[in-house]
Amino acid sequence: MVRETTIGTSRPRSQASRVLAFVAKRLLTAIMVLLVVTVLVFAFIHAAPGGPEQAIAGPDADPAQLAAIRATYGLDDPLPQQYLRFLGSLAHFDLGTSYSLHESVISAIWRAATVVTIPLLLISWFLSTTIGSLLGYFAARSRGGVLDRTIVGFAILGASSPIFATGMLISYIFGVKLGWFPFIGVGGDESLRQLVLPGAAATVLLLASSTKLARVRFAQILDEDQVTFARARGLSPQYIAGKAILKNSAVHLVTWSGSLFVALLGGLVVVEQVFSLSGVGTLLINAISARDIPLIQGITLAIAIGVVLVNLAVDLICLAIDPRVRLGLEVEA
Repeated sequence: MVRETTIGTSRPRSQASRVLAFVAKRLLTAIMVLLVVTVLVFAFIHAAPGGPEQAIAGPDADPAQLAAIRATYGLDDPLPQQYLRFLGSLAHFDLGTSYSLHESVISAIWRAATVVTIPLLLISWFLSTTIGSLLGYFAARSRGGVLDRTIVGFAILGASSPIFATGMLISYIFGVKLGWFPFIGVGGDESLRQLVLPGAAATVLLLASSTKLARVRFAQILDEDQVTFARARGLSPQYIAGKAILKNSAVHLVTWSGSLFVALLGGLVVVEQVFSLSGVGTLLINAISARDIPLIQGITLAIAIGVVLVNLAVDLICLAIDPRVRLGLEVEA
C-alpha cells in the first residue's frame, strides 16, 4: 500500500519537473533569440550609411557641431563598446532617450502601443481568428458545394488584394461616402470608434489565411473515424462540433491563431500608414527616417519580445489542453 502511494505521488512530481524543464528550455531559447535580434539590429543600423547626428543637429549644422554630437552620444566609440553599453542599459530597463523625440524610448513606445497598436492588434486578431474559424468550418462542412466555393473565392480575393488598396477602399466607403466612422487619426473621446476602420482593414488582411487554414483542418477532422462513428450513432451536429471537432482542432487553432497574431505585427505597419495612426509601426518608420538609433533598437526589441511571448504562450496553452502534447513531452524526456 505504501509502495503504491509512493509511486502515485512520484509520477505527478516527475511530470511537473518535466514541464518545468520544458518551460525553462523555452525561456532559455527566448533569451538567446532576443540576444541575436539585438546583435543583428545593432549591426544593420551601424552598417547603413549616414548617422543620426545630422537629424539631431538639423540641416544647417557645421562639421564641428556634428563632431560634438557624435562625441556626446558616444557614436565614435568602437561598436562592441557601444553594444555592451546598450546591454548594460537594457539590464537596468533603460532603453535610452530618443534622438528625434527627446523623451524616454520606453515612454514613446508605451504611448504608441497602448493608444493605437495593442487595441488594434487585439481587435483585428480576435475578429480574423473567430470569423476565419467559422467560415472555415462551414466551408469544410459543404465541401464542393456553393457555400464552400463562395467562401474560398472570397478568401482568394482577400488574399490577392494589397492591404493598402483594401484600407483605402474601406476608408473611402465607410469613412468618406457613408460617414459612419472617422477614417484618419486617433484621438479625443472617440478613440475606439476611430479604430473600427483600421481594425476592419487589418482583419481582412488575415481573414483569407485564417479561413483557408481552418477549412483544411476542419475538413481533416470531419474525415476522421470518430466523427463518422458519431454521425452513424445519430448524434446531433452540435454535439459532434463541440465534442469531436473542437476538441481535436484545439491545438491547431491555438497554433495558427498565434501565427496570425505574429503576422499582424507586420501588417499593422501598413494599416497605420494608410489611416495616419500614430502607432508603433509609424513610430518605427519615423525613427528609421531620422536615424534614431535608441528608438529603432527599442521598437525592434519590443516587437521581438512580443513575438517570443506569443510563441511561449502558444506552447504552454497547447501543453495544457492536449494530453498528446504532454505525452510527447514525456517521451522526449
